[in-house]
This record gives sequence, structure tokens and C-alpha cells, in this order.
Amino acid sequence: QAIRWQGEPALIWWQGEQVNGWGTGHYVVADQSYRTIAEIRAGNGLSADLHDILITARGTALITIYRPTDADLSRVGGGPRGRTVEGVLQEIDLATGAVLFEWHSLDHVAVTESYRTPANSPNKAFDYFHINAVDIDHDGNLLLCARNTRAIYKVDRRTGKVIWRLGGRQSDFRMPPNSRFAWQHDVQRQRERPGLDEPQG
Repeated sequence: QAIRWQGEPALIWWQGEQVNGWGTGHYVVADQSYRTIAEIRAGNGLSADLHDILITARGTALITIYRPTDADLSRVGGGPRGRTVEGVLQEIDLATGAVLFEWHSLDHVAVTESYRTPANSPNKAFDYFHINAVDIDHDGNLLLCARNTRAIYKVDRRTGKVIWRLGGRQSDFRMPPNSRFAWQHDVQRQRERPGLDEPQG
């Protein structure tokens, strides 16, 4: 995508390896002559996913990450220590590479919110969340999109707490009886409208 980098036009892209619908790699920034001027990498031993990156006005990058781990999947038809993939969001300081904020879906969103079920194969991890987009809300908090829970989450940028859910099994907004909210891929906050942030439940 085209971005502004230190006030100048630039290009940014992801490069790495794609595995099972997500990626392990990093981002590259190039100037107008296609020379590499920066690389953006996840911290804490993780790798940047290919789905989304957002360069912020405060000199940081918000990046999506897929992290294989173990979780109790007994309530969704799996084992007590089933192989799982959680969604992670990091905010990276562009000047230092330091991780300023890190959010893990398993700390805030239960596997029972997923619309998928674990595969019978022990070698296939359960991608219960599938984070695919991030944006900044008008108040500075974060909007995260998760395909496999069919929901958008507003997340407190300091504490990581979920402020509200739009769509999914636990929506804080009233949905029309015959509506379907599914497979969303690119959450973006639109122009502010009065009452838009008030859950209707």
C-alpha cells in the first residue's frame, strides 16, 4: 500500500511465508526509487502476519499476528490441550522497534465465540479467531476485525479490555432478526455520527 513515511510518499508491503491462510514474515518500506528504507518486525519472538498494518500519526505501526498455542477446546468439540491459533495485535515503535502494546485474543475472547470447530486432524491448528484488520477509533481506542468469530471488537488501547462487540455470538448491538454479519475483512471507522458508539441491546 501507499503510505507517508517521515512526510514523504512511500510503499509498504509484507514479505514472508504464507501458511494455512496467514503469514509469518515482516514488512518492508521503500522510497519512491524502490530502495528499502525500513523494515518493520513484530517483537517478543513473534512474526508479522500478512493481513494488515496501520502506520499511525504517533510514529508507530499496528500489526496483526497469528500465534500457535494450546488451549482448552473441550467446549467446542476438541481436546483439553488442543492446538490453537490466536490473534495477536502489536503496536510497534517505528524508531526503536519496541513493542508498546500487545493484545492476545485468548485473554479476552473465548473459543466458544468462534463459528468454526476444531479439525479432526491433530496436525491442523484451530484458527478460532482469524484477525484480519485493525483501525483506530475516534477516541484513540482500537477496532479489530475477526473473521471466524464474525465480529468486530472495540478494544481499550491501555488495558486491552473489549469495550463492545459488533456481530458474532455476543453482539452488544441489536441486529435485525434476519440479518447476517459474517466474513468481514476490512474494518474502518467512518465519519463520526451521534450515538454511533452506543450499543443497542
